[in-house]
Amino acid sequence: MTGSPEHFTTASGLRGASASDPGRVRTNNEDLPIVDLSRGVFGVIDGVGGEAGGEVAAATAREVMLQRLARPAGTPAERVREAIAIANNEIFRRAESDSSLRGMACVATLAVLMEGRLTVGHVGDTRLYLIDKNGLRKVTRDHSPVGEREDAGELGEREAMRHPRRNEVFRDIGSAARDKDEAEFVDVLDEPFGRDGAFLICSDGLSDMVTADAMFEIVKRHAGAPDEVAAALIDAANAAGGKDNVTAVYVEGPAFARALRQRPGAGGSAPAPSARRRLVWFAAGILVGIGAALGLAYFADRTQAQPPQTLVVGLEGAAPYRTIAAAMSVARPGDTVRLEPGEYLEAVIVADGVDLVARQPGTVTIKRPSTLDPSVPAIAVGGTRGSRLNGLRVTPAVSAANLTGISIASGATTLELVEVTGAFSRGLALLADAVVTIAGSRIDVAGTAVSLADQSQASFSNTLFVRSSPSSDPGITAGSGTRLTMHGNVLAGFDAQIIRGVSEARRKEILSGNIVVPAPAPARAAGRNR
Repeated sequence: MTGSPEHFTTASGLRGASASDPGRVRTNNEDLPIVDLSRGVFGVIDGVGGEAGGEVAAATAREVMLQRLARPAGTPAERVREAIAIANNEIFRRAESDSSLRGMACVATLAVLMEGRLTVGHVGDTRLYLIDKNGLRKVTRDHSPVGEREDAGELGEREAMRHPRRNEVFRDIGSAARDKDEAEFVDVLDEPFGRDGAFLICSDGLSDMVTADAMFEIVKRHAGAPDEVAAALIDAANAAGGKDNVTAVYVEGPAFARALRQRPGAGGSAPAPSARRRLVWFAAGILVGIGAALGLAYFADRTQAQPPQTLVVGLEGAAPYRTIAAAMSVARPGDTVRLEPGEYLEAVIVADGVDLVARQPGTVTIKRPSTLDPSVPAIAVGGTRGSRLNGLRVTPAVSAANLTGISIASGATTLELVEVTGAFSRGLALLADAVVTIAGSRIDVAGTAVSLADQSQASFSNTLFVRSSPSSDPGITAGSGTRLTMHGNVLAGFDAQIIRGVSEARRKEILSGNIVVPAPAPARAAGRNR
């Protein structure tokens, strides 16, 4: 499997993981998982269109959907319907404006979990399964000729999986302009979801290769370890042939694993009278062991369900912590470290799954000390659970070579209202497998604004990228497998390439929908008349 599953745990004890893989046949991956823990948003997008088109459609859909769902206006049903419709029309607009992308589209299943209800928006043949102790139940219906026949009982599951028209769909996102309320476009469903439940969203690369019963066996085997569930599902699809890209987003409630292990046995014939006496003592021992295990599971479940904390850091006054490092040392996943106004002279390592926010955006500066080794960034984000940085200004104490503002190693990280400025060689550095969403921010550094390693993913919106002084460094560098989307940004003062590491066609596609202000031409030296 390419990469490792992205694991997460929410403050309410909800646990899950996402994983995606190109499969055994294809070299590119047009699938994208969606995980936005703070808003309870989960989904899977499967691109359609071949070459770059499918990847562009999926990336566009993900960006637009997350932007719409970031606004809480409307009911969950209205929000998922609008998110899919807006994504549809943006994909269609981009395809119409670029002949190389004509025909691109995607299919998607998008879910919002709120107050014990799971609201699902669905178009195409990605799927959402609800899972309880009795097995998997497919909630969505496939918008495909074969899927309709399978749902109607005309084809069995294995017959449908092997059908030559299995990959055809009659609904998609992006091939034509659509209205959000248009009939026969978005299926919207509402289901209860409790602490003892789980759900799986997947692309057809999984459901076409692995039966629902086999998926359930995998879930039972690894319940309580979501990253193992996601990895095992991907591995099963690849072991069965891996004919398509395969993606899984698996989420379980805090009591799911315990409820699954309490599932009654399948039954069987009663033991012969001669065996009953021996079985009584054997069963008694088993029950004692089960009771102890369930007690431990209950305790673990209660521990994970502890409410999140807000750890306050201030340079003066009654704040409990004087340094960010002190608060991070005791923070747990789901906690928030909140900074009072001031200038913090320290390099920050963000604890796994912990948010770092300013109480008042724009009043907090994190200044990287000059005494550190140049390889140490001002802020380092790692782990697998994802973190959020909000309202921070990041700058170095002094100019030096090879300094990095914010380094992100892995996990799904969100940056909002963040300013990175000063003599950094790299304002933001994404390592392989990092997934970052940046909105409403500013990067104005001496060197490269953003460095994106191969296999990293980044989405920038409403962000200002500035080159204040002449430099030969690129604005953005990208690896060959980088997934980069940009919308509504301003890029000012960079040379004509701006983004290096991608083709000219790809550069134009990424920059469309953004405002580019080129660097002024260098002044000519005064010459002499002859």
